[in-house]
Amino acid sequence: MLSLLLGRLAGVALTIAATGSAAAPALVHASQSVPACFAAAARDPGHPCSNPQLRTTVVPTPVEARTQRNSPCATLEKRDLLFVCGFGAPPAQATATIALIGDSHAAHWRAALDVVGHANGWAGISLSHTGCPLSQATKNLPQPRRDECVRWNREVHEWLDQHPEITTVFVSQISGGVGVVAHGRSQLAAQRAGYRAAWRALPQSVGRIVVLRDTPKAHGHTDMCVQRAIEHRRRTHIACRVARRDALTEDSAATAARALHSERVTVVDLTRFFCDRSWCHPVIGGALVLKDQTHMTETFSRSLGPYLLRAL
Repeated sequence: MLSLLLGRLAGVALTIAATGSAAAPALVHASQSVPACFAAAARDPGHPCSNPQLRTTVVPTPVEARTQRNSPCATLEKRDLLFVCGFGAPPAQATATIALIGDSHAAHWRAALDVVGHANGWAGISLSHTGCPLSQATKNLPQPRRDECVRWNREVHEWLDQHPEITTVFVSQISGGVGVVAHGRSQLAAQRAGYRAAWRALPQSVGRIVVLRDTPKAHGHTDMCVQRAIEHRRRTHIACRVARRDALTEDSAATAARALHSERVTVVDLTRFFCDRSWCHPVIGGALVLKDQTHMTETFSRSLGPYLLRAL
């Protein structure tokens, strides 16, 4: 049953019907293959939704998720450390071009942003490099990865200088941990300063920078917990939930963006779709949220697309 449902979901085309002005909240209409209240729809504060039939459903399963890749992205260009690929609306038909930039925690948002791109007629460009945020603070990585990250950041800025058609940039990266070489500052202060410096260095052709608040994290055993819950037909959102205080770490980029009070730099925080006031849930509306400890499944990421669109 789960395999059949997963196969159907792979072919689902989400259409976004905006009501009123372009900035008004969007409603999601999916084909009949998608159950009511599936995935992020189960936590839509604007349209409370519950489907008892999904209580023991998990799509994909943790075993299936281990090999699930991020949303497809068509290769456009490769140079040194820079890998450029495209998603969203076809460039020839696009009304604008956006870029998604950062480490693997930017890349896992691509499925959600692909939905936004198709809805708004935006062509998307993905510029991601594992372990490297868009920051002028030096990431605390073993060599040669540390120098590579500095070089990748420089190449991203150079590439954007050459592509003034990119008017909006979305950034995201893993939060928490010993992220940067602090040089006498606290970790959080050094991280915030590094993000602000990188945003200031973006060309003026980038009129809008959207910081996507990082997603919650699971425990190392959460996937095994979910797998056991499936086998025993237990309710995973209760059996395997993680305390909010443990799952959410401070996102220095989001903190830095909010402190700027800038019209150019804004924050989108969709934590409401992962967590309630006390808990963050590994399975929401029958969809597995994370494929490992920190990365979203494509299934759940894509289900966030309409709500990312609404937040924008």
